[in-house]
Amino acid sequence: MSIVAIREYGLLAKAPMYTPTSSGLGLDLQFIPMSAWNWLLAQASGDTHHKPLVRPSGAQHLQVLNYVGSLVTPCGTQIEILPKHTLSLNDNTQTASRRLLLKMVARVYELNMRTFEWAPLQLFKQPLPELLIGYFLNTVKQLVRRGVRRDYCQVRDEVAYLKGRLQVESQLRQTPGKQHRFNVEYDEFIENRPENRLLHTCLNRVLHASQSVENQRLARDLLRAFQTVPASVHYQQDLRRWQMDRTMHHYRCCKSWCEFILSMQTPFAMAGLHHGLSFLLPMNILFEKYVAGVLQLQLANDVKLVLQTTKHSLIDRHNDRSLFQLKPDMVIEKNNQALTVLDCKWKRLSQYHATTWNSTDKAYDLSQSDFYQLYAYGQKYLSGRGSVFLIYPCHEHFNAPLPAFHFDEALRLFVVGFDLEHDRVVCDDDNPIWHWLT
Repeated sequence: MSIVAIREYGLLAKAPMYTPTSSGLGLDLQFIPMSAWNWLLAQASGDTHHKPLVRPSGAQHLQVLNYVGSLVTPCGTQIEILPKHTLSLNDNTQTASRRLLLKMVARVYELNMRTFEWAPLQLFKQPLPELLIGYFLNTVKQLVRRGVRRDYCQVRDEVAYLKGRLQVESQLRQTPGKQHRFNVEYDEFIENRPENRLLHTCLNRVLHASQSVENQRLARDLLRAFQTVPASVHYQQDLRRWQMDRTMHHYRCCKSWCEFILSMQTPFAMAGLHHGLSFLLPMNILFEKYVAGVLQLQLANDVKLVLQTTKHSLIDRHNDRSLFQLKPDMVIEKNNQALTVLDCKWKRLSQYHATTWNSTDKAYDLSQSDFYQLYAYGQKYLSGRGSVFLIYPCHEHFNAPLPAFHFDEALRLFVVGFDLEHDRVVCDDDNPIWHWLT
């Protein structure tokens, strides 16, 4: 399997004479085989039911869009898409991007990565799927060391001696040649329980997906602990039956991993069943959920963060119904009263651009439609008085807040950055957002 690493909105070029050593121009341009290029053009350009993952850029290139993660084509080419959070390109960009993405995925999907912050940088030179598989396998390894839990399971069997409860109806229908055998039902203390079935299924999946010899070896070793357990057939049903009592405390960290691997929460790519573990995450949604998760831990005790609220609509009444629902990313509330509205945008701004704004020159690369959106939020959720916020990722050309934008005397818009390295909002000390953060 050939592995290609590229950033969001990077270009993939078709190479008729492709070899695994073919190289492009770093993370912004990479070569892929003709077979992979043709498959992406046919299957990943979007249709009426699926959003596009790539789009044509000229006759020789495909541009990846704002999805991050890993995609495996049927020909065996693995395309790793990393977040485009910085402008610079150097030897450490790929490692830093991979580490940032893993950190965001771990928080948003509540994956157990306790050793993540102390992991050596050399570790992050592996492809993202291998990193995730490695963390999952080490989590299961710790579980096996503490013991695989058993449970009483009802078993129906035909045995030579009476055991448990005799199934009278089945026994009466017994054929003459088998009347010496008993149809019984009994409870057996075995490892066949929903949690172990799901873990068995996930271990099988990562074993076939991994290209790392070390991960394959560890997966095979762990499968021996579940060799008496059948694989899960109904994922959703087994997940609902996952027990969270104190005897299963060491299983808790594995549930989110099972949901992640079995595509219960993430939009896994359609090629994943062919050759490897494929998953794609929309970067704007990942950024929004990550910022929300961080802010929830930093809020003052007397306020709360409400996500994706739908209390108001742009049109309150039209033929006795409301129209055009307003759904901000986050609202900070106190006693069910909105204090401010925050909206996250995964886009690179530049605070060094001209401050004039006309039809040909956009100030700071800001979008006029975003301002319309926040103005509507301010009018409906704050009654036209207070402050609303646009949050963008920080980078080397955007590391300080912009001057306040005044819709009028009562309503202001603040554009602030979010430092993904240190998990904090970057703004001045007199900014209103500090009133609600600890």
